[in-house]
Amino acid sequence: MFQLLGAAAASGYIITALFLLVAIGRLVRSFLHKLMARLPKRSALKHYATAIVSLVFFCLLVVRMCFIATVIIDCAIQGDTVEISGNPESQF
Repeated sequence: MFQLLGAAAASGYIITALFLLVAIGRLVRSFLHKLMARLPKRSALKHYATAIVSLVFFCLLVVRMCFIATVIIDCAIQGDTVEISGNPESQF
């Protein structure tokens, strides 16, 4: 029981930290967009900075979604017994 509570608390802290990272990433993204608006329209620096910021923000979102999906799947199969056989109907 204590291990289950500890795991739930740890996953809650990690999910909260990931949400905070995404929130901080959004603030950084908006700040950098304001700075990049001052650059010339066809600037290579503006193009690469926009691409890097978008990629980093996308990676933060993917990491958060993957962790949440992992926690949900782990909780869903934790109590059930998983039986692997050749018959697909007996697995579900």
